[in-house]
Amino acid sequence: SQRLDIARGALGVSVQMLVAGAVFVPAALIRGEPFPAGEVEMSGVLAVVYLALFGSIVAYSAYMYLLATVRPALATSYAYVNPVVAVVLGLTLGSEVVGVWALVGLPLVIAGVAVVVLAQRPDRVRRSPG
Repeated sequence: SQRLDIARGALGVSVQMLVAGAVFVPAALIRGEPFPAGEVEMSGVLAVVYLALFGSIVAYSAYMYLLATVRPALATSYAYVNPVVAVVLGLTLGSEVVGVWALVGLPLVIAGVAVVVLAQRPDRVRRSPG
């Protein structure tokens, strides 16, 4: 995204999302993706609204801001943090059960994010004379 000539700020994010919708809606229709017939439950509608607002607009805007202000490795660490947040929310709000692999994997994910966050930038590393 840093090499492309994209409008900055909300306009750039909006155009990217609108283009994605314009591409994926026809693709879903061509593939024959099922559309729920009959009544749609309110919990489903609220879930889609929540995902559209926070999962797309807020999260993607924050990601684009981070790409412009911090190093890419730090900005992309959200991809590792999101599963941890999802598991914690599932445990606390959804009464979900965590399996053995999640208990093994979550500390590894957290450690990996810590390494990325704490890593020194290459241009700040001091070079020894010689």
